Amino acid sequence: MSSRAGLLGSGVLALGLAAAAGIVWMRRFAAPRPVPEAPTAPAPEPEPDRSATRRPVLPLAQEKLVPAAAGVEMRWADLNHDAIAALDAGDPEKAVAMFERCRAAVPGEPVFARNLAEALARLSVAEEEKGTEDSRQLSLEHLERAAGLAPAREDLKKKLAQVRRLADSERGFQTERSEHFELAYDGARTDLSWSSSEITRKLESAYQDFGELFGIWPVEGGRPRIRVVLYKKSGFHEATGMGHWAVGVFDGAVRVPVEDLGKESGTLERVLRHEVAHDFVRESGGTGVPGWLNEGLAQWLEPPFVVDRGRAVDVARRRLRGEKLLPLDQLEGPLGENRSDDEVGLAYTEALALCGWIESSFGERLLFEMVAASRAPGGWREAFRKTAGTEIDSALPELAK
Repeated sequence: MSSRAGLLGSGVLALGLAAAAGIVWMRRFAAPRPVPEAPTAPAPEPEPDRSATRRPVLPLAQEKLVPAAAGVEMRWADLNHDAIAALDAGDPEKAVAMFERCRAAVPGEPVFARNLAEALARLSVAEEEKGTEDSRQLSLEHLERAAGLAPAREDLKKKLAQVRRLADSERGFQTERSEHFELAYDGARTDLSWSSSEITRKLESAYQDFGELFGIWPVEGGRPRIRVVLYKKSGFHEATGMGHWAVGVFDGAVRVPVEDLGKESGTLERVLRHEVAHDFVRESGGTGVPGWLNEGLAQWLEPPFVVDRGRAVDVARRRLRGEKLLPLDQLEGPLGENRSDDEVGLAYTEALALCGWIESSFGERLLFEMVAASRAPGGWREAFRKTAGTEIDSALPELAK
């Protein structure tokens, strides 16, 4: 992130939410169903098509700072400068304490209030990412203060409304913990309470699969358990603000609508695997993982069996025949932004096909190496180049063959 000019020539880095978000979309053109190899094979359970990554946690806009008014004592200007440096260094808690002192000393100086709001907003994100019940409450409190200090910032208002909506959506939910997951749901729903152990068993199976594939174990590394929240469809759409097309979202927690578990158990497993995969992608590659790799890999990991992954890729490649493919530089950001529904479907299909082609051509290990390399600028491209000896863009013509 770039710095902004601020008090005495310094700037506060603008707050950008680090969580890479993943949404599963019900669209006709996106992730394909597994196709049976023979007519006698059991028909796969009907499931929704998938596409689009749209950031469900609203990002906060950059805040343009202005110099303090003439007459502010130099010691408070200097302290503000040091607080900005602390925020730039990734220590929002220290920055908040310094900005608090500045504002207490010069309560009428708007720069101090705005800087404190920015620091509180970042501290809110840091607490949110800890993932515990106490840290989520602290995150909400920090965000409420930030919005009060900077009433003109619409991004803070919208983010606060969203966080409150999510908190309200889970009020009174029953929570069950397994080794790596925290499952929350309406305890009055017998279809979920009677089957919660089976749901966590499938989640734990996905965790073991992904831990071995990514080479990381987030909870063992100190992360809190992965939170999974199950809703009725109406509650899910109200909480997340997503339309009827959304069948899952990852915003730091996995959120999935389940209307009737008896009819949706097979679909639920795939959606849960898709969203948990996003957590592993973020843990391994941070925010630098390109959209096509993030979503393509999550689609590829949906089926628990390798043979089904191959079938899904085959269907995706057949769907691409005759299509004009999107260049990779247009697929580095969220796949669902600023595109029509058909374009979103194409982007998702292309992402799955490309991940499948990489796996079949160079082995699955390269996919996970590219994710991990994404923490460095251009790292995923270099990881592909090192193994394949060519640029990854040259692979696109192969996808529709």
